[in-house]
Amino acid sequence: MDEMVLKTQLFLNAMYGHDPRYVVIDPVTGVTGWTTIYALTRALQIELGITATADSFGPTSKARFTQRYPNGVQQQADGAVYEDNVYAIIQGALWCKGYSTGASGITKNFYGGTGGAVKALKEDAGFIAPSSTVTVNVMAALLSMNQYVTLYLQGGTAEIRGIQQRLNRK
Repeated sequence: MDEMVLKTQLFLNAMYGHDPRYVVIDPVTGVTGWTTIYALTRALQIELGITATADSFGPTSKARFTQRYPNGVQQQADGAVYEDNVYAIIQGALWCKGYSTGASGITKNFYGGTGGAVKALKEDAGFIAPSSTVTVNVMAALLSMNQYVTLYLQGGTAEIRGIQQRLNRK
């Protein structure tokens, strides 16, 4: 059980559980799995104004994301007070991938801690000198069960990871 994944699940259910487009996470376990990824995906779709939500970050989601964020979701300036549920979804997705944002809970902000986590994910994926911007492709990666570290116990090798990183860069 991961406390930050648990906080993500509780946040999602509290924020979106009343919306018929959202599927409640039940049971809430604090363990990342497809149920939580699907909940994050549907929450983002709700924020993007999609009426017929689905478990996948597909063409409609990508188009709406790109329309709303043509340059990606940008890190906020230090001290900015604007809160956004999309920032919370990004934070939760990062926690589900095992990346720390430096916060002890959902903040609905995208400050340096969240930006640092985005950069770390991009570095693990193979990006060179990554920014903290969440592009449509990075959002798709966050809303998946893909891993960007070597999973040795599941047959991963440094060689395979190197090949994957080169492919990600291209």
